[in-house]
Amino acid sequence: MKTSKKKQGKCRIELKVTLDAAEKAEIVKSVEREFLREAQVPGFRKGKVPIEVIRKNFAGSLKQEIATAMVRKFHPEAVKAEEVDEVALVGVKEFDVEGEGGSFTVIVDERPTFKLPTYKGLKIADADATVKDAEVDEQIGRLRAAYATFEDGKEGESAADGDYVQIDYEGTVGGKKILEINPEAKIVAEGKGFWTQLEEGRFLPEILDAVKGMKAGETKEKVAAKFAKEGAPEGLAGAKAVYTVTLKTLRRRVLPDDATLAEKAKAESFDKLKASVRESMERAKVESEKRRRENEAVELLLKKVDFDVPATQVESTMRGMLSEMAQRAQLSGIDASYFEENAEKIRKDAAESAERQVRLWYVIDAIAKAEKIEASDNEIGQKVVEFVLANAKK
Repeated sequence: MKTSKKKQGKCRIELKVTLDAAEKAEIVKSVEREFLREAQVPGFRKGKVPIEVIRKNFAGSLKQEIATAMVRKFHPEAVKAEEVDEVALVGVKEFDVEGEGGSFTVIVDERPTFKLPTYKGLKIADADATVKDAEVDEQIGRLRAAYATFEDGKEGESAADGDYVQIDYEGTVGGKKILEINPEAKIVAEGKGFWTQLEEGRFLPEILDAVKGMKAGETKEKVAAKFAKEGAPEGLAGAKAVYTVTLKTLRRRVLPDDATLAEKAKAESFDKLKASVRESMERAKVESEKRRRENEAVELLLKKVDFDVPATQVESTMRGMLSEMAQRAQLSGIDASYFEENAEKIRKDAAESAERQVRLWYVIDAIAKAEKIEASDNEIGQKVVEFVLANAKK
C-alpha cells in the first residue's frame, strides 16, 4: 500500500491510497468468497454457483463491494501510516478497481493542533455576593404584591400602582381611527370594559400612566402615545397616537400586613420569613457569582487562543443547537414563521456558537490531558473550569 496526503482546507486532509496487485487480489478473493457462499442463481444450489457465473451475473455488485471492502480495510491503515489524527470521515472518491491494483481517495477531518494558552494564574476577580437589607426588602415587597387581594374602590378614590382597573379607550393617528388604519390592531385601537392592572408591562404605558390618579367615571382626552419603530402593528410603526380613556371601575389592591404575609407564605413568623428569603437570595447570589466566574474563565481561555476546528464537528454541534432551539420554541408557542423569516441569521448565529463550542472543547480537552484531570464526558468541562478557577489570581 502506498499513501500520500494533501491539505484540503481547515482541518481537512485528502488521503490517496494505492494498492498493489497482491493487496487487491486478497480483497477480491474475500469478496468473491462471500458471494459464492450467499449468491442464489436459478438452476444452481446455494453455495454451488460457479465463480464465472457469479462474475457475470453480479458484476456491478461485485465491483461496488470490492471498492467498499478496500476502503474498510485500508482506510484505517492509511490514516495510521500518514499519522493523521482523524476525527471524522467526510467522504470517499476516485475509486479504481479495474486495473491490476486498486486505488481510492478518502477525505477526512483531523484533530487541530494549537498551542495551549496560559490557563494558570488568570486574573479573575471575585464580586461581592453579600445580600443587602434593601434587596431583601425589595424581594419581600414582590412577595407581598403576589399575595395581594383586591376590593372595590371606595367612591372618590384614585387609581394607583397595582390596582385593577376597567377602562374604555379609543385611539386615533392623524385624526383617523387606528382601527380604520389596521383592522387587525384591535387591542391597541380601542377597548370597551377592558380590565388591566396598573403595573409596568401590562398594557400601553401611556394609557397606564394616564389612568393613575383618575377616579371612577372620569375621562381623559388627548392622551399622547407613540408606537415603536420596530414590532408595531402594520401601518403604525413610529406613529404618534392620541387616546381618549375613561375609567369605569376601580378595584383597589390591598397588600397583606407582615403577619398575614407570613401566614400566607406558610412561615412561622415574619422574621423567619425574612430570614428564609435572605438565605434563598444568598444561595442564588453565590450560585450566580460562581457561574459568572466560570463564564469569565471560559472567555479568557478562548480570548487567548484561535485555531481552525473540524467542519464536521461544527456542523454536528450546530444541528444539535438548532434542534434544541426548535424544541424550546415549540414548547413556548413561537410560530414557525419566525424561523422561516429569520432563517439566515439564526443559522449564522448557531454556526458561530457551534464553532466557539467546538474550539472550547479542544482547549478543555488539552488542559485535562496536561493536568491529568479525569472525569466523564459530561463532567470534564466543569472539572477543568474548576481547576482554572482554583489556580486563578484575584
